[in-house]
Amino acid sequence: MYLPAFESFMVRVIQQKLPSVQSEHLKQQIRGFIGQEISHGQTHHKYNQVLERQGYKFKTYLKCADFVFAELLEKKLGANMSLATIAGFEHLTAMLTDIALNQNALKDSTPIMKDLWGWHAAEEVEHQHLAFELLQTVNNSYWLRILGIILGAMIIVGFTFSGMFVLAFQERGFISRLTLVDLYNLLLGKHQLVFNGLKLIFSYFSKHDIPPHNKSRYFAEKVFTSAS
Repeated sequence: MYLPAFESFMVRVIQQKLPSVQSEHLKQQIRGFIGQEISHGQTHHKYNQVLERQGYKFKTYLKCADFVFAELLEKKLGANMSLATIAGFEHLTAMLTDIALNQNALKDSTPIMKDLWGWHAAEEVEHQHLAFELLQTVNNSYWLRILGIILGAMIIVGFTFSGMFVLAFQERGFISRLTLVDLYNLLLGKHQLVFNGLKLIFSYFSKHDIPPHNKSRYFAEKVFTSAS
């Protein structure tokens, strides 16, 4: 639910930094990245509207998201720290992309949700390290990068799980043994979100360039092929 606010935040920060890029090739890639993020934000906003029409209430949650991204990160911590947070966030979403595409976690989803998240995950593969490349271009401080991955992880964990609870407590009967089993499989069981997340964070502490996540590219191309 917080993605429209975060996508808008990303677009504002990256557009602000775009004039600092000298490479025309990188500029072109970043413009494509911006276009994708705008599309993601608009689509997830429609998703939120569907939830609201179904009776779910989460306006306070969305106001908190807007405050954190626009007021705390963008205005208080500044554009460089915001960009570092975006780069860290995008590094970690590669893990979620792997779960969605590589591990086929969407196979039992309803078709419309499978299409939504499969499409978003596939586009994440396309631009998974552009924010990091832009960060290295405008400010390659090692400690800025590290603070960025920590803040990015806090955003993913904090907003994802608080959003889950906001919805779950409004859905009578949702919290059940089956739900807890699914949550265990996501975090510690089959998909090992906790272990893989910590592994990705520590890999980011390397002082060398961050290698791309190539595992999901084949599955992302299958998503694009089936949609065309």
